[in-house]
Amino acid sequence: MNQIATRPGPDTSINSISVSNGIGGASIAPQNLGEVVRFAEVMCKADIALPKHLRGNAGACMAVALQALEWQMSPFAVASKSYAVNGAIAYEAQLIMAVINTRSGIEGRLKFRFEGEGPERVCIAYGKIDGEELDVRSPKFKDITPKNSPLWKSDPDQQQCYYTARAWGRRHTPEVILGVYDRDEVEQFRGSETARDVTPSLQERLKLARIEQHNAAQPQEGFDPNFTTSQSVTVNGETDGNQTQEITQSAAPSPADGGEDAITSSVGDLAATNQTDEDANSTEENVASNQTVAASAKTPSDPLKRMLCEELIDNMLRAAFSEPAIERPENLDKIRDAFLLPQNLGDHPDFIRLCHETARRIIGNASERERAHKFLTGKIPVGKDGA
Repeated sequence: MNQIATRPGPDTSINSISVSNGIGGASIAPQNLGEVVRFAEVMCKADIALPKHLRGNAGACMAVALQALEWQMSPFAVASKSYAVNGAIAYEAQLIMAVINTRSGIEGRLKFRFEGEGPERVCIAYGKIDGEELDVRSPKFKDITPKNSPLWKSDPDQQQCYYTARAWGRRHTPEVILGVYDRDEVEQFRGSETARDVTPSLQERLKLARIEQHNAAQPQEGFDPNFTTSQSVTVNGETDGNQTQEITQSAAPSPADGGEDAITSSVGDLAATNQTDEDANSTEENVASNQTVAASAKTPSDPLKRMLCEELIDNMLRAAFSEPAIERPENLDKIRDAFLLPQNLGDHPDFIRLCHETARRIIGNASERERAHKFLTGKIPVGKDGA
């Protein structure tokens, strides 16, 4: 008693799909959803009569068939002009232009004319609807993007006409091509699956970091109270009482420092410093300076070095899980060799080898990735502050 009563559904055998006869000849004309579903099931088995993305895919065949029936075109003709791009069905611009000419209510067909030459050329599409001439101008040829089809080079006139016809349809008869896109349009879609990585490359980040360091080392524009005070003293030759007192206190030596003797001694030291090249101790100072430079090369104080070290760790661990798996060891070797170059981390070969060996040990072992990253980060030979 509680069961839902059912009744036999309509016969959906292939023999029940309607065929209509008209001036243009016979055409398939499904009368209900059951007929459309059955037709799509048969259509997806057409093998070489279909593009690869529709073979065995009854759902996609149904979508194409419904679109073709709405346009009163052959489903197989429409299917042959379709493509799978970025997870969506796209259609050739030729098909979209044919739909506009036959289904938009235009008087006659779309017509085209060109203005300008070469990169500056503009295409104008125009046609009459309800007695009114409507037109659309394309961008200049050089400004049209993307140009993925090779026909943009071999047959630019035709491609620019296709581009402008599509724009004409979108503006004046959008209901005719609603939800229909050509390949160039679909390739511009950016969903989560087709998102483009816009992270700056290592070289770009290093370049930006060097620019920031250079700018930080330059004198900054703006108000500087110390500079203003010094200039005021120079121009006026005098200061107010408080300024005089501060300058006197800062300039006057304390008794503990030895008074005038201390001042004399400081001047003597300064003179000696200015004549270092003639001093007998210059050799020892040069040796010490060279040792300091060598030490700084072995333990870089440049924060860019730490950035390179972090980049090395990320690249190594990423390569340890890259696909195909058979290329992982080779990819690790390439990364190691790249970072051993002098302009990268050539002065830290031990750290590079440690990263390389660690990455090789955890190849394919995702459970060890975080632990390895933490271990290698702790071994970076440069502090966070660059020291």
